[in-house]
Amino acid sequence: LLKDTLAKSSSSSCSRLVVTASSVHDPEAPGGDVGTGATLGDLSGLGINLRDKSTSLPTMVDGSIEYDGSKVYKDSKLCNVLFCRQALVELSGITVRSFNPGFIPSSGLFRAPRKDNWFGATAFTFIAGLAGFAVPIETGGARLAYMATASDDEVPTGSYFSADTGSRAATKADGFDHSSVSPEASNDQLAAKLWEVSAKLVGL
Repeated sequence: LLKDTLAKSSSSSCSRLVVTASSVHDPEAPGGDVGTGATLGDLSGLGINLRDKSTSLPTMVDGSIEYDGSKVYKDSKLCNVLFCRQALVELSGITVRSFNPGFIPSSGLFRAPRKDNWFGATAFTFIAGLAGFAVPIETGGARLAYMATASDDEVPTGSYFSADTGSRAATKADGFDHSSVSPEASNDQLAAKLWEVSAKLVGL
């Protein structure tokens, strides 16, 4: 939807597109390997009208009928990484970056678990912080700010940045650095198809 606006701003040396992704887009990465891993299949479930109460319609992007909330989140992050991959093709002159802000259970991410079990979700957030695999909201915010302001030499276009689990690094010098993405997130054909289908869904 912002393609034309971004294209007009491409003459600026500071024209950047930064997308928040997550390590859970990768079924082999920590967090992504818990439960059913992210996969978009043939995208046959994308754009299904969920107001239709038919039980035979898919509720998942990959066409699965049974809803899996955890996988929905992982799939969305896989979509984010693929979006960035295709944006490199579609948006010439724009610096495109994606990043993993870290595991932040104290954010709105856990609003549903808190609603269902406030004590359990609060206890988990506390334990995750003590165990060292969660990071505070401030770390995620600092990483976003870095991705938005770092030079192209530090963060080249097309980069996906991440850090070790539990690390509070927020710059390349501290250990927040280029990281690999999953094989599915590297699929050029899937990235192009996702872009095309998404464009049609929003009337472009």
